[in-house]
Amino acid sequence: MDITEEQQQFLEVLLTQLGNITLTLNKTGVSRGTYNGWLGNPTFAREVKDIEERSIDLVEQKLLTKINEGDLNAIQFYLKTKGKKRGY
Repeated sequence: MDITEEQQQFLEVLLTQLGNITLTLNKTGVSRGTYNGWLGNPTFAREVKDIEERSIDLVEQKLLTKINEGDLNAIQFYLKTKGKKRGY
């Protein structure tokens, strides 16, 4: 399925809002119901998921930067989440 121009504009704003749906809905004037309906379009849904993953990648990079700077809180957070299976 193709993406409409309105959906493409929504995705562009979603990217600038780091995947935050509510902020994007507010900025674009799209209703939650319309957005939920758009998720029925596999191409649109895949693009939304890609933006979510890119946002997580960005935040993980920021976390790794703090870890590399020796930020103890960042190190502890990482170990409590990613190192959980090792007993942290």
